[in-house]
Amino acid sequence: MFLLTAACLFFLILGLTYIRMRGSGGTDPGISNSKCYNLFSFFHALFPRDYDCGDHVHYKNRSLSVQDAAEYVTVLDPNHDERFNRSLQWILQSTDDLGIKLIGGNTEMKVTNVTEVRYLESTHPQMSFICRFRRAFLTVLHRMFIFLVGVGIVWGVLRYMKYRWRKEETENRQMYDMVEKIIDVLRSHNEACQENKDLQPYLPIPHVRDSLMPPQTRKKMKQVWERAVEFLDTNESRIRKETQIIGGADFLVWRWTQPSSSCDKITVVPSKVWQGKAFHLDRRNSPPNSLTPCLKIRNMFDPVMEIGDDWHVAIQEAILEKCSDNEGIVHIAVDKNSREGCVYVKCLSPEYAGKAFKALHGSWFDGKLVTVKYLRLDRYHYRFPQAIHSNTPLKPSNRHMNSMSHLRHLTNTANSQGTS
Repeated sequence: MFLLTAACLFFLILGLTYIRMRGSGGTDPGISNSKCYNLFSFFHALFPRDYDCGDHVHYKNRSLSVQDAAEYVTVLDPNHDERFNRSLQWILQSTDDLGIKLIGGNTEMKVTNVTEVRYLESTHPQMSFICRFRRAFLTVLHRMFIFLVGVGIVWGVLRYMKYRWRKEETENRQMYDMVEKIIDVLRSHNEACQENKDLQPYLPIPHVRDSLMPPQTRKKMKQVWERAVEFLDTNESRIRKETQIIGGADFLVWRWTQPSSSCDKITVVPSKVWQGKAFHLDRRNSPPNSLTPCLKIRNMFDPVMEIGDDWHVAIQEAILEKCSDNEGIVHIAVDKNSREGCVYVKCLSPEYAGKAFKALHGSWFDGKLVTVKYLRLDRYHYRFPQAIHSNTPLKPSNRHMNSMSHLRHLTNTANSQGTS
């Protein structure tokens, strides 16, 4: 349909351009009653017909000299002098476009007297059908080319912006992953120092870099490493940068600082936890019946902020723990690149999907409001073909229900306050 519409528009524009470029075929109708009508017809007949279409062999110039016009008129009417000069005076004094332009010796200056006229030029030259069609076709192609170039530039800019956004997103993810690896190295070294007092309580920064990146990737990952170092200097209070003399040379080192005793007593609530319902479901915000066993869950994560290689496993576990009383979930897929934090779930039947919808929709998870909608089964299988034969219910990998710990903590606190 797009190609057909484009072809129709092309030929429509081509036809309109052809009609617009048609030759006058004679003089202006307003001149037909004047005594100079025949002379104007003679002028138009003398002008080069196809000069504008590239016929420069027979026609050396698209203008007609006054001498050539006078000689032609002399053949037709020996007493042409008076009518010829009167016609030129008519054209010079007229404010309308009569189809003939008077040109003097200097083409940049306007002619003010008949004696200054050197050339006559037709503003509406007669052209053959092939010439008119060719000019119209080339004009349309030129305009279409300009239009396509503009569309191409816009498309290129959008593609470049999308590429830059994806590249920046990838670099952010690599940077956060590198930060996590550096923290793990320093924490592990600090634990080893507590067991072995002979170890130095710090690590040179170049040594940490070399231990995390193979030699063949250091040049490629240079910018990621520099961003990770800058992030630690600005946002990580547990790591201190200082200068130490190692082997007689000054080195920048990292030292893992132990938290104070007061900080150890603070109970840290895990971030990947369910945090209660934002609203209760009723007929206004919950479909009464489900016609499909598939769900699409939004706002479960932020791909830019997730670190590590297995963070999606925690998302799957959280969904299974939230729906632990529903043993009908047979497939879960986390779209790691989704900006909306989408997770796709397939259940054994629409009834199980309805239970999962009520358990998940409108819940707070990791500080984000989770929303759920139903997804057609054929679209789900088209996107995840491996889910066609999934019929075994999935269960959480452990019984601790880590993602539900915050809800249990709130419930126990409320019960204790009610008892007291």
